[in-house]
Amino acid sequence: MPDLTDPNFAPFWEGTHIHKLMIQKCGVCETHRWPPRMTCRACRSAEVEWVAVEPRGTLFTYTIVGRPTAKGFSSTPYTVGFVALDVVPNVRIIGNVVDVDPSAVTIGMSLTGRFVAAGPNEEMTLIHWSPTSIGA
Repeated sequence: MPDLTDPNFAPFWEGTHIHKLMIQKCGVCETHRWPPRMTCRACRSAEVEWVAVEPRGTLFTYTIVGRPTAKGFSSTPYTVGFVALDVVPNVRIIGNVVDVDPSAVTIGMSLTGRFVAAGPNEEMTLIHWSPTSIGA
């Protein structure tokens, strides 16, 4: 389970909890970035803001997990995808690709994020990705 209080990621987890996808944006050059960093790679500024973005994107790449790898993921196979966001394609967010058979997953497919409670007491919220025709 991730540390939900880690200052680098806490705004992301707080956002998913209220069903918003939050990513960092540089306060100087306005470059969006993921994963969160202390400074902007484009201009080296330490000014940062967190902004909500539409959880829609295109599947950049993926893997199909065939064996259970962690507690709670005993149902296999399942697909983990790296999704390039539509509004900021240089930002790619990882998550399970659901509502589609793993054999039907293809690079370039349009996906919509949805938020799913997880953890032993559902204390965190993950983003899962569904084909846009299903998740819309």
